[in-house]
This record gives sequence, C-alpha cells and structure tokens, in this order.
Amino acid sequence: MRREKNKEFTKNLLIEAAMELFKKQEYQKTTIEEIVRAAGVSKPTFFAYFKSKEQILYEFDLQQLKTFEFTMKSQLNNHDDLLINLRKAIVYMADNLHTTSMITQNMLHLLTINEDYKRLLSDMFVMFQTVTKEIIDYGQQHKIVIMDITSEEIATDIVNIYVGSLVTWVISNGAASLEVHMGNTLDHFLSAINIKIK
Repeated sequence: MRREKNKEFTKNLLIEAAMELFKKQEYQKTTIEEIVRAAGVSKPTFFAYFKSKEQILYEFDLQQLKTFEFTMKSQLNNHDDLLINLRKAIVYMADNLHTTSMITQNMLHLLTINEDYKRLLSDMFVMFQTVTKEIIDYGQQHKIVIMDITSEEIATDIVNIYVGSLVTWVISNGAASLEVHMGNTLDHFLSAINIKIK
C-alpha cells in the first residue's frame, strides 16, 4: 500500500514539474533532464513512469478528465443544477489543462507533428464525449434536457465547442481568460438549443 502511494507520489511529482516547465517555456525546448532536475529524481525514474514528454501531457489530461467524470457523476441527483454543473465542470477542466495559451499552443502544434500524441488525444476526446453523452442521457431521461436531437449529437457538439474554443483562444493570444471565453460559448450553445440555464 505504502509502495503504491510512493509510486503515485513520484508520478505526480514528475507531472507537476513538467507542467510548471511547460508553462514557462516552450514544450519543444523543455528537456527530460530539466523535468527530472525540477522533480528531484533521476532520469531512469522518469522512464519507469513515462515513455516520453507526450505521455506526461496525456497523463495530466487524463487526471483532469477523471476529475470531470467524478464531479459530474456525483452531481447526477442534483436535477436543478445538472446542466449548470456540466458547464462549470467543462470550464474547470479546460482551465486546469490550459493554464496558459503557450501550453495550449504547444499542444496544438504537437498534434500536427506527433502521431502518438495525436492518437492519445483522440482517445481522450472519445472519453470526454462518452462521459458528456452519459450526462445528457441522464438529463433527457429526467426531462432536464428537452430537445429533438440525440445525446450523442449534443455531446459531439460540446466536444467541438471545447476544441474550437481552445483554438480561438490561442489565436487571440489569450485576450480574454479561457474561463470567460469557453463559458460564454457554452452558454450560447445551451441557450440556442433551449436548455434553460439559471
């Protein structure tokens, strides 16, 4: 048990060290040597947990997605605020993943040059869509979401809004905060399909 906790601690230490470096400098310029130095571990320790820097990004994404899933599934009985909480959870996830426009720009660039990262991120968006679809399904079953389009279509639209918001945020050099930018876009979408938000 203690050994597993130590392994989780070391893994999280490496993720946190890497993400702090990615915030300050370009992803491509960040070396594994810098990451292990910042985390206070050895290079072999890094490779015991991760194959590459890309995998660190994926693991960080996965942590945020698990938080999103846990948050939303724990809110399912809260009918009055289900959709408000969905919006909040999506924005919170985006804000935690994309703390600076530089990190987001680096992630988008990485998608164009690294097939492994592209595949990992594609898997991530499938998971995001699946969780979102489950929430919308629940909303439809309990008459919280009332519309003529399927939960799968709504979930796809929400994922597209998420990605599109990131791209436009990077293009604007983070002129507005991501929280405001994505929150407003989600509000417009939810209003347009007649989902009532308080």
